[in-house]
Amino acid sequence: MKDKMVDPELSLSGCIGWLALFGTESVAIVTMNAFTIIVYLKEPRLRKRSMYLVISLAVADMFVGVFVLFFRLNDFENYCLLWKTNLSPRAANISFAMGRFFVVASVTSLPAISLERMHATFRPIKHRLINNCVFGAAVGSVWSTASLLMVVDLLDSTKFFKAFFFLLSCCLFIIFASYTAVVVKMYCGSPPQHHGAVNRERKLTKTLLMVTTISLLLSLPHIIFFFRSFLNVSSVSTNLSYRSSLPRHLNFVLFFLYYANSLANPILYALRLPELRRALLTCLRCRCQSVRVFPHHP
Repeated sequence: MKDKMVDPELSLSGCIGWLALFGTESVAIVTMNAFTIIVYLKEPRLRKRSMYLVISLAVADMFVGVFVLFFRLNDFENYCLLWKTNLSPRAANISFAMGRFFVVASVTSLPAISLERMHATFRPIKHRLINNCVFGAAVGSVWSTASLLMVVDLLDSTKFFKAFFFLLSCCLFIIFASYTAVVVKMYCGSPPQHHGAVNRERKLTKTLLMVTTISLLLSLPHIIFFFRSFLNVSSVSTNLSYRSSLPRHLNFVLFFLYYANSLANPILYALRLPELRRALLTCLRCRCQSVRVFPHHP
């Protein structure tokens, strides 16, 4: 068997630097999204139906952060030969399928949120009267789609990438069409006659539009090259990467930006949603006070 060769584009210091960068990103994604979920669960006033899909997205993003480092460790094993995992092909396929499961859930959450916001904008009264089961079904459809694609992935990776290509295309179309209609309605339609709940919904819509826009800006460079690699199926590797003519460092930059959208979401929530920000600050104050009252003695 022919021995693996170290990638000539990556020095040892380059490998360690990128590994540290992806490790930091992974920890930040998990921490920020986990904190968002915990605050949501602890604060009853945040448990609104309109936040169901947002929290579902935070859960998916948190686990994407868990697998960021796993995906890239596989790259550095192949490129830098710093270690050897000795994973069997079957175990590796299952691990990658689990990671892609959360990527698909994160991707699918964005169009679901855009459709929910469009309904809230065009039918605000009916939206407030929707049964909780409908929102639960929307969350269930997101994770059911991810589960279906994971099964396809375990059976045939090539068919998974074809399905993922189709899903991404549909998601982009739904997001663009929904938010275009929302923006036209908000800025060209008649001004709202009510305050309070209507204004809060409008602010939430603007926040989620901003979150989606930044997510797409961070993700699209990677998605564009993924689509390009999809045209040649043999160039798509088993870890959602691609063998492109791009320099290795630029390739890693695209991956870093792609995963950064999972970190940007909770930061924007905290900046734009007053209820979440107040709950977050309250939790931090309680934590600081508990540290002062019960100091740790050596």
